[in-house]
Amino acid sequence: MLLQAADDGGQFEYVPNLRAPGDECDDDVNAVIDGDRSRVRQLDLTPGDLQFFLGRFSLHRVTPATDRLLLIMSFAGEEGMVGSVQRIRPLYGKVTDTHVERAGARTDSLAD
Repeated sequence: MLLQAADDGGQFEYVPNLRAPGDECDDDVNAVIDGDRSRVRQLDLTPGDLQFFLGRFSLHRVTPATDRLLLIMSFAGEEGMVGSVQRIRPLYGKVTDTHVERAGARTDSLAD
């Protein structure tokens, strides 16, 4: 949920359903990374907007921003599921022992 819009930048960009359980879809992902924007969608969010999307299967990012404030909530389909150390540390700045203990416990074989 966006709490404060960026002073500059901060547009949410995503490609929905780019990956599938058990399939990284490397060619499609690499095409986007290499500049193919034909499937990229953009959202201009305003403070108070709540956005739900399947981030695990959608390539997504926020354009460079200044002074943007948001609340990130995650939902898991399995009890006890936590994000990987590599994903959580850059996002939240720290990890817990649980993140380290459950490293690699994903059942869909996709990389974080």
